[in-house]
Formats: sequence, structure tokens, C-alpha cells
Amino acid sequence: MTNESSAQPNSDNNLRKSFRAVGHLVDSGIMKEILDTIIREDGKFSIDRFDIGKTNDDQSVLEATYTAENATTRDAIARHLIDLGVEIDVEHSVKVEISPADGVAPKDFYTTTNHKTTITYNGHTIQVDNVRMDGAIVVYGKDTATKAKCVKQRDLKSGDKIVVGVEGIRVEAEFVERDRSEFGFMTGDVSSERVVRIVVDSVAEVMSDRTKKIVVVAGPVLIHTGGSGSFGRLVEQGYVHGLLSGNALAVHDIENQLFGTSLGIDTKTGEAIDGGNSHHLRAINEVRRAGSIKNMVEAGLLNRGVMSSIVKANVPYALAGSIRDDGPLPETITDMNEAQTAYGKILEGADVCLMLASMLHSIAVGNMIPARVLTVCVDINPPVVTKLKDRGSHQAIGVVTDVGLFLHLLANRLCT
Repeated sequence: MTNESSAQPNSDNNLRKSFRAVGHLVDSGIMKEILDTIIREDGKFSIDRFDIGKTNDDQSVLEATYTAENATTRDAIARHLIDLGVEIDVEHSVKVEISPADGVAPKDFYTTTNHKTTITYNGHTIQVDNVRMDGAIVVYGKDTATKAKCVKQRDLKSGDKIVVGVEGIRVEAEFVERDRSEFGFMTGDVSSERVVRIVVDSVAEVMSDRTKKIVVVAGPVLIHTGGSGSFGRLVEQGYVHGLLSGNALAVHDIENQLFGTSLGIDTKTGEAIDGGNSHHLRAINEVRRAGSIKNMVEAGLLNRGVMSSIVKANVPYALAGSIRDDGPLPETITDMNEAQTAYGKILEGADVCLMLASMLHSIAVGNMIPARVLTVCVDINPPVVTKLKDRGSHQAIGVVTDVGLFLHLLANRLCT
């Protein structure tokens, strides 16, 4: 089978690539995307074998070749197909080149996706560790001890062996299963309370597995919507294993505990308080006076709220600063590279990531976690979920609702 526009295959074997894809190719739409990609990039395909799965559990197998008019088009198609989980010449060894300087990769270095990745190198199949979006693959060690890891470009060292080109790389994309796995009933944004309750039940079922590591990304809206009490219950009962946020969440949480306001608005009545616009600054001042949030908690000056619960439960957290921060708090990390490193350390080994009303930090974290991490993004604003998916976090499940309501339902479902 060939696409109608194809002519005789190009006689130059250097412009022809064989490829293979295995999975639920029809259900997931990957089959169509593979062929559309080749045509869109001005290539021509020829299908040698296509075996479609005949039961719920059977996978389909596609074996084919494509040709291109030049090497640039050939390699562009290969990169797109690899991102779809297609195997391109995986029997060949990857090519490596030496990094010329710290933080500098060779010109044609391979940039990673967030999917499980393996490479073929000197006859060995090696899984790439620490996989994430937009990194480079560094190969190190010798013979059977050879390993590979994903490294941010800025962390490359002069002399590192960097994978270049596209040969010998296999990306295992998350193909959609016929029987639809957890949360498969959600095909779009969620808005009604009835469906939110169903989603909460599904999230709670996953979180109730005490073997899973759960990391929460949260914005200050969690405080504004009255979700701090519910979130504190989840922390206290061991359902949160890491918190990632910015300066504002901690500031307004502490403001709320000290003055009963958030952004100067009474969190019980919803009314503006005279002089309330300065409450967050006074909250920052009290933390700075104590030296840290932890010192404040240990001194009995902060007994309730998100940060108090986090400190008392010894849950690791990282607050990444921004140019608009007041203060900031002593714990806020103002160096962005250091903040990314701190986030990455807490995210290591995460199984579930709850993203609660924080577009900036949610998209950042989405770029840092592998696609295997179950990701639930809760926001009242549908474009937040859309932007997260558009930036590569296709595994993200969108729940369009008030984050305070979501946390209230979730805590009631999980906490005794």
C-alpha cells in the first residue's frame, strides 16, 4: 500500500528510512498521524506490513518505509515520527559527538520528549534515565556498564558524549488503549458539579494507594477560594509528598492565618478590609522577623494553614520566585536555575501530580515530568488546561472547576 502521490521510490538509499510502530495505533489516531506527518513534510510512504489488533488486548503492528527528496526533509520526518513513538532504524547504533564546552551541545543533538526512551549503543539497548522534555542524552560508562541519561542543556559538561541525529532511538509513546484506562471517560473539559464528583472519586481512588508519590503544584487561588483547610487535611493524613509553588501561595496563606484575609479580602465574608492591602506585606515581615516559615511554625506563631501543615508533616516544598514578588519570603528561591533544580528533586519518582490553579508553575512542571506521571490539572479557566496540553503534557487530565470545591470534595472523600 502506498499513498497515491508517491512515485517510484528514490534510488538513493540514504534518503529512505524504514520504520516500525506497535500499539493501539487505530484507536489512538497514531496511524493517521504517522501517515499525515510524512505527507505534510513532503515525504512518500510505502507500507510493507500492517497487522491490526483483533481483540481488546491485541496491538497493531505497522512496518513501512518513507522516502524524502533531501536529507533535511528525511531527518525532519524522522524527528516527528520518533515523537509519535515510531521506531526509526533502531537496529543501528546512535551516533554521539563530544560537547565542545560546558552548557553547549553539538549542533545536531537529539532533543528529548517526556516519553520513555531507549537507545541502541554499541550493540546494547539502554534505557535513558531522568527522561523529560527538551533535554539532551548523555552516554557514559563503558561496555555493559554503559548508561544514558537526560540532561538539561545548561548542565552539559565539556567532553560529554551527546547523542546526535535520530538513528538508534526508540520513544515509547503512551498509545491509547482500547479498553480506556483510568479517567478514559473524560474526553474534554469538565464543568458540571456532577462530573466533578465523578472525577474526584477517580482521583481519590488513585491517591488512596499509599505506595504512590503525590506531588502538588498550587497557586494562591487555593487560598483565595478557601481551600487551605481541605488541603491541610490532605497533608496531615499523608496524601501529599511534595509541594511546588511560588512566593504568593505561602504569602497569602500566612496572611490568611494572621489576619483572616487574602489579598486584603476577608476570606469569611468576601468583603474588603480597611487597610487590608498591606496585610500580605505585614505577613512577609513577620516571617522575615522569625527568620523562616519553619521558625515561625516551631515558635507557635503559625499554627494553621497550608504552610503550617507542610512544615509539621515534614513535606518537602520549593517556592520559585518571580520578578513581581513582594518580599520575597526567606525560603523563596530567586535564582531560576536553582528553583528548577529544587523542583526537579522533589518531582523525582512522582507517580501523581495535582496541578491546582497555577498556569505558570503547572506548565513549568509539565515540562519536567515524564508522560507516565498521572497529571490532573484543576482550574476554573479552561485555557489553562489547553495550554498545558499544547506544550506537550498530553497526559494531563483537565478538571474545569473551582479549586476550593475540588479540594473540599477530595478531602471529604479521602480523609477520616
